[in-house]
Amino acid sequence: MKWIKYGMIMLVSITLSKSTEAQLLKKLKEKAGKAVEGKGKAGSNSSGGQENNSSSIETSSVNRNATAKEPAGPPANGKVVFSLAADEQFLYDETAVSAENSAVKYQFVIRSREGFFLVENGTRTGPFKVAPIRSRNVSAEYETENNNVSIGDNKDEVAIRYTKTIGGKLYIVFNGKNFGPYDYVSKMMVSPNQKNFFAVVTIGGANSMTTKMGIGNTFIVNGEGLKYKIGSGNAVPMKFYVSEGFTHAMAAVMDQTDQKIYTATTAGKQTEGSMADLYAGGEGKMFVSDKGDIISIPSGSPRQILVNGIEAASFKVPIESISRLTITPDVSRSVYYTNGKLYKADGDEIPMSGILFPKVITSGNKTVVYYFKVYKNEAGVKDVYLCSKDI
Repeated sequence: MKWIKYGMIMLVSITLSKSTEAQLLKKLKEKAGKAVEGKGKAGSNSSGGQENNSSSIETSSVNRNATAKEPAGPPANGKVVFSLAADEQFLYDETAVSAENSAVKYQFVIRSREGFFLVENGTRTGPFKVAPIRSRNVSAEYETENNNVSIGDNKDEVAIRYTKTIGGKLYIVFNGKNFGPYDYVSKMMVSPNQKNFFAVVTIGGANSMTTKMGIGNTFIVNGEGLKYKIGSGNAVPMKFYVSEGFTHAMAAVMDQTDQKIYTATTAGKQTEGSMADLYAGGEGKMFVSDKGDIISIPSGSPRQILVNGIEAASFKVPIESISRLTITPDVSRSVYYTNGKLYKADGDEIPMSGILFPKVITSGNKTVVYYFKVYKNEAGVKDVYLCSKDI
């Protein structure tokens, strides 16, 4: 029966005149167009829901994957800190958001037809012909995770700037004072206020040739007379870190005697590992806290936070970016933001999609997340809200 029906259809189609065929094709195209249009509307409704007068903005530094829209009304837990005209937009890579003295400080660069504007903690200046602050988000994230910590074959630029040979011996000359002598200065970092420094240096070793290459007795020194030894007398400095508040430093050295990696801080904290821990299988993330603790996220188990080699916190998701991780004074209460959610080390997760530049601040026993949201008001102006939420 099916073949008879197919044959009849073929016979009818052959006997159709050209004009009838054209009309039939036109009707088929119209039906197909309506079907496609209907599917498009259905897809739009299912993915975005009803339109509202809110503004949803993506940011490369916070979450490229957040697709949820802003709420229908302005945020109830925020206040307007500045506004954007219809033709104005953020330059996300020129944005800086930081926490200072339990408060949020911010700098936004705005681009418009008139040029560039700088909004700094609510104060707007401009227009400027070029963006008034250097690119920060990408570089800040890179520097936070890499922290210029690696010690390579090339001489450290900061060390070159501050070292001098006096009477045939090498010294660090800092703020008019001589520190040393040393055989080699592997790496040096200067505090933001230019009043102190930390450096990893070599003083003596197996022989004069290797010590001049930075292999031997390794010490961390600073501008206040500190001299802290790491490893044995046959160590090679591999990495060097300084805490955010510039209160402590940390170095990782390879002891050539036993081929082990020793990581130690100026607070006397130390961990022991192998070369595989430092490089193989994707490098783990590590830094030193202002208390002098060794904070690390192992490459093999990136959901963990270790303090001096012992687990202090664990998340549901891997920690892929240190710049989105906030270590609280009680490490077990630390938080991590990714893919539109704020993850807490205690296992809780808080949906927070559609937000910009979250910054977590802990004061005493209280932890608060601050963030920005953009809402287009009835006049068509995009108000930027600074919001907060206790977590």
